[in-house]
Amino acid sequence: MRQWFRDWRDRLSTQLVLSHVFVASVVLGLALAIAGITFRQYLIRNQVHNLVAHGSQISHVMQGYFSGTLYYGEAAYLVQVLQGTLNDRVYVLDNTGQILLETGSQHVPAEPWTGADLNAVLVRGRTIQGVVQSPKGGSEAMAGVPVSVDGNIAGGIFLESPLSVSNRTADSLIILLLIAELVAIFLVGILAYGVSRRLSKPLETLRKTVAQMEGGISDVRVEPQGPQEVQDLAQEFNKLADRIGFQVQQLTNEAEIRDALLAHVAHDLRTPLTSIRGFLEAIRDRVVEGPELERAVDIAYEETMRVTRLVDRLLAATRIRGGIGKLSPIQVSQWVKATLDRMEPLLASSGHPILWDPQENATIAGVFDYLVESLMNVIDNALKWSPVSEPIGLETRLGTGVIRVSVKDRGPGIDEELLPHIFDRFVIGDPARGDSNGLGLAIVQEVVVQHGGHVWVENRPDGGTQVTMEFPILGS
Repeated sequence: MRQWFRDWRDRLSTQLVLSHVFVASVVLGLALAIAGITFRQYLIRNQVHNLVAHGSQISHVMQGYFSGTLYYGEAAYLVQVLQGTLNDRVYVLDNTGQILLETGSQHVPAEPWTGADLNAVLVRGRTIQGVVQSPKGGSEAMAGVPVSVDGNIAGGIFLESPLSVSNRTADSLIILLLIAELVAIFLVGILAYGVSRRLSKPLETLRKTVAQMEGGISDVRVEPQGPQEVQDLAQEFNKLADRIGFQVQQLTNEAEIRDALLAHVAHDLRTPLTSIRGFLEAIRDRVVEGPELERAVDIAYEETMRVTRLVDRLLAATRIRGGIGKLSPIQVSQWVKATLDRMEPLLASSGHPILWDPQENATIAGVFDYLVESLMNVIDNALKWSPVSEPIGLETRLGTGVIRVSVKDRGPGIDEELLPHIFDRFVIGDPARGDSNGLGLAIVQEVVVQHGGHVWVENRPDGGTQVTMEFPILGS
């Protein structure tokens, strides 16, 4: 039960309802307090004003007594008639302060006025009014009205009235207002519940969607609905879900690539290592001698170099993906010439001439060693697929803000189905070729992209393949 209460209390809908009810209670409570004070003061002021008006009426009657036109009995009768059944007390004093007449409710404490009040009415002829403390405790409304005859103060009328009537009326009104406010708070709670359910429904939908993603469903999305802030949250969630889906797919692809890498490396290493092991065993057991021994050593050496090249390619691919470092200005002609100089022994042994016209040149931002390695991979790939003695074309052409370096061969070309995947790792044109590991063009693409460029492969109309690397010109 306690857990259920905590869960109910922590819900957004409950928090919204409680907050609405709290705000309504505070506002209505303040309104009730202000209304109670205001109405009570209004009733008291009205009671005091009534005393003054009542005193003025009695003052007109007592003018007849003090002027001699009315006998005492007549004046007293008229005062009692004017006083009637009101819950107040009336005193008639002469100008010396002597009480000539006292009438009204006997429950009202007598004579709450002070000497200053008597002096103000009987000497200075002023009308006084206010709330005073009675001798027996409590508060009373009090008024004093002078009686003037021929411009002289002949006496005064003093009236007292308890504030209990005004207080009871104010208390009754406050109770009615309190009941009305309780009903209003109840209605606010009902309305707030409806509003909170409407506001929290999109969030509940979002929570259920998140729960589905935790359960392994990654293609769920939330329809934006509700207030604008909730719609923005739903859209941000959908963007986050898209990013997560993309990253999951990327991780899946990388896992597949990693598994393929392990399988490919295991396969590529097993064959040369098996060959090396066989030749070494033959040498150890002295099975081969003379020219056969020398041939076995040469083959073992070539297989060792094959393993070394594979490891170097794997290390290069991993290193390049981690970043190529700081870029520096490089002349394209110098880059191409340095690459051809490094490949001169290979070019000489392959029997493929390089046709390069170094007329167009530009400066690009790059890392020299990586650029040389990428161009070497492209040229090496062209050498492998070109027929014997066929020349390899190499050209540099300027474009709008870019320079393109293209390598052309006259080989068999690439299958159209393979072209979109030619830069993927471990993709080779002919699986029967044992001298290709499918990493060369993948390294080329990584290098070009990290230099801010673009690389593509296309089949030439007259036969063969063309690999084009495009780089932005420095300062363009």
